[in-house]
Amino acid sequence: MKSWRIERAVPEHIPAIAANMREADRREVWAWRRETPEAALRFSLSRSLAAWTGVIDERPALMWGAGAASLLSSVGNPWLLGTDAILSVQRPFLLHSGAFVAHMQAMFPRLENHVHAGNVLSIRWLKWCGFTIDDAPEEFNGEDFFMFWRGADA
Repeated sequence: MKSWRIERAVPEHIPAIAANMREADRREVWAWRRETPEAALRFSLSRSLAAWTGVIDERPALMWGAGAASLLSSVGNPWLLGTDAILSVQRPFLLHSGAFVAHMQAMFPRLENHVHAGNVLSIRWLKWCGFTIDDAPEEFNGEDFFMFWRGADA
């Protein structure tokens, strides 16, 4: 198995992840906000109250976190963007995911966001973590997205 660790996310991790971002994540950030991988990571990290980086074989490979939906909101917007290297540590990452989702849930009674309908790996991860995925897609910029949520009603 490859070596891996989780550490606090910092802007210096962004270039390595952006340069090698999974195609499904690239498509998602472009469809949602018409952003490049680097811009999406910078935006997400800058809004996050907590964020982490998965480092695989000494290279930043994925980043995730949660930020407030608005200044006065108790709703958090979780996010995760990464490279194909996640597949090499998929099992241990899944085993640790619950603790990080619980940390985000402690900060925000409700977690919600949208996931691109074609991002199958992300949808599977969200279900694994106990998120509910809406049945009906919403369209943004001509692409289908599913709302997902977990926790108290907003």
